[in-house]
Amino acid sequence: MSTQPQQAPASPPAPFTLAWYAQEMPNKQAVSDGGRHYTFLQFYLFVNRLANVLGSLGIGRGDRVGVLMHNSIEAMAMPYAVGKLKANAVPIGYRLKSKEVEYILNNSQAKALLMGKEFDDVVRPILNNLENVTPERVLVSGGNLPWCKRLEALTASAPETDLEADPEESSSSIIYTSGTTGLPKGAFRENRPRDLQLIMSIISNFRITSDDHHVVTCPLYHSAPPVFAGLHVILGGSVHIMPKFDPERFLQVVEREKITSTFMVPTMLNMVATLPAEVKKKYDVSSMRNIVVGGAPFHISTKRAIIEYFGEGRLFEFYGSTETGINTILRPEEQLKKPGSCGVAFDGNEILLLDDDRKQVSQGAVGEMFMKNNMLVDGYFRNKRATEESFHDGYLSVGDMAYMDEEGYYYIVDRKKDMVISGGVNIYPAEIEIALNHHPKVFDCAIIGVPDEQWGESLKAFVVLKPGCTATPDEMIEFCRQNLAPYKKPKWVEFVPDLPRNPSGKVMKKSLREQYRTPAPDGRPS
Repeated sequence: MSTQPQQAPASPPAPFTLAWYAQEMPNKQAVSDGGRHYTFLQFYLFVNRLANVLGSLGIGRGDRVGVLMHNSIEAMAMPYAVGKLKANAVPIGYRLKSKEVEYILNNSQAKALLMGKEFDDVVRPILNNLENVTPERVLVSGGNLPWCKRLEALTASAPETDLEADPEESSSSIIYTSGTTGLPKGAFRENRPRDLQLIMSIISNFRITSDDHHVVTCPLYHSAPPVFAGLHVILGGSVHIMPKFDPERFLQVVEREKITSTFMVPTMLNMVATLPAEVKKKYDVSSMRNIVVGGAPFHISTKRAIIEYFGEGRLFEFYGSTETGINTILRPEEQLKKPGSCGVAFDGNEILLLDDDRKQVSQGAVGEMFMKNNMLVDGYFRNKRATEESFHDGYLSVGDMAYMDEEGYYYIVDRKKDMVISGGVNIYPAEIEIALNHHPKVFDCAIIGVPDEQWGESLKAFVVLKPGCTATPDEMIEFCRQNLAPYKKPKWVEFVPDLPRNPSGKVMKKSLREQYRTPAPDGRPS
């Protein structure tokens, strides 16, 4: 981007906003996405132009704008631009198919869409089915398409006027959940006063500083990646955006950009940990200070490998969700002292563990996890039933089962919907998955319940072996028998090349169940 037509805000802006940094440190790098580098002033002016473009399309307070893009500066800027109009950003997963995108755009009542050119084949077939988005309100980035407007052409000539009405009011959003158990649900937050105490608590607990160089590795359409990236911007740090994650390229970026912090899901760290030793030795990763992990179970074998590679004192883990924000934290010094734990309650959280009658369970017993804090969503957009099922007396649950030890540390045992009942006994597949992941030949695994005429349900394991390894089903079953109660060992084992995961790293067990729910003629699950 040109470094010339730049002018800081005319009036004194509110501290710790883009406008403030554009005035106080206009030439410091704010964001980059590989080939492009924007200073704070450049990024601030680009956000303003983007907001003015949206405003010219009739987008205003309460309207919703879909965003279907790979990670980029445009994807990073969109929530800021939409926020200036007090509209709602609706990020859309870029792996979704046409009908899934159609559902989200219509369910959210989106009025406009910002998309990458590469999604032409996804969006064009559904244009006539969209209830509110017309071609005139579709902006394409990265190239020309004959049926919609080119974003770059519009932003190049748009005014740089700051449309921000109230910088102390946080922007609203609708983020659709991954849909591992059914249709995605739109978790929405209305505009609300900016919670400075919460912001400072996250910054302090995760050791975020103005000197950080943060790398975005996860898709920006999820909730956590833009939050951690945005917190670095709030402090005046620099954010590098990876368009797509690759484990070795990640190490290259860490070395080249002197990266100090990142947020990653466990699957990504497992990919880094299992790179050949000679590859990992090629890169200097000593600049990395903070690795924040969340989004899925973090197995102890991967955790040990990451600590060994990056060094002690760098790894944070938290439990949270799109709906509930950050709920627990496990700090660096606790990682190996409390294996399997997701930490203690994060600042401002009240956590209940309840049984099926909504009664609190005793210490050490497993219950459904309900949270109350200032980060909770207001509900699920246009889905009253799902909202009512998830809330209880102001507390919200996303269906995870957990227990708390005598020191106040929480342990997620599984999702309530993944629990298997075999012979009347409740079995949590996550416990077996943790055990199997300790096997030296296992790279990844998943456990589901399959129909069994005698027991109601029995356990089936899907196992991904490490490269170059071979094993037998009996070997896996015997390993479980040696490390678990007899009723917890799988009855069947199938070796697969990979597991179906959504972009946040969660195994899509619904897909596995649908594929393997019916018994074959020999009695084994098909």
